[in-house]
Amino acid sequence: MRPGENVRQAIDRVGAALAQALGTRVLCIAVYGSAASDEFAPAHSDVNLLLVLREVAFADLRLIGATLEREATAELRVATPLVVTPHFLADARDSFPIELDDIRARHRVLHGDDLLAGIRVRSDRLREQAEREARGKLLRLRALVVHRPPDETLQLALASLVAVLGVVERALLRGASIDHERGSTLFAEVERHAGERLRALPGLAAMRDGRAKWPSGPDLDDLLAVVLHEVERLVRYVDARGA
Repeated sequence: MRPGENVRQAIDRVGAALAQALGTRVLCIAVYGSAASDEFAPAHSDVNLLLVLREVAFADLRLIGATLEREATAELRVATPLVVTPHFLADARDSFPIELDDIRARHRVLHGDDLLAGIRVRSDRLREQAEREARGKLLRLRALVVHRPPDETLQLALASLVAVLGVVERALLRGASIDHERGSTLFAEVERHAGERLRALPGLAAMRDGRAKWPSGPDLDDLLAVVLHEVERLVRYVDARGA
């Protein structure tokens, strides 16, 4: 869902406070990610901010921190912001292609010029990073099997996979329609490639958002086993995209 009007106004107040504190040293302040799209979930979504400064000075970083601490509320969880220069945005496209492409696609300017809409990254860089993200999650899932944590910790780990699935989908299928449940286009493509239905991955978002109940004990182990199998299929699909 999109942030409610109260959340939107609170974000605008934080942006205005940062702009006033930084003055002419700041070129752009933007909110990006779920808080700038229809994927915001009040129960667990952080508010992500990006600030583009002419130069990143130590004193300005401290000032940003003090301003955010002063403006903090219990209802608004503002993550540590990204603080960059225009040169960083231009030079980091090869290093952080998914992050920058996602910021370009999902942002709302709170102050200054829109320096993000013109970001362009190479599709091969997106696929390479999507593969790293998918393989990293696969290794993490295998580690969770080796050292089985308590149910709550495992549930949080599986919930975090939802965000990675969205990242991989946006990186590989940038032309996909946004009028769908996040991940569904990716799931359909993986199913087509693997020749089998995905039974677990499509349901993780509902459990993360509280629309479905998490299993526990042996049933949670069964879910982990299926998720692991399906992420292996996801990795094979990503590999095939680069063939």
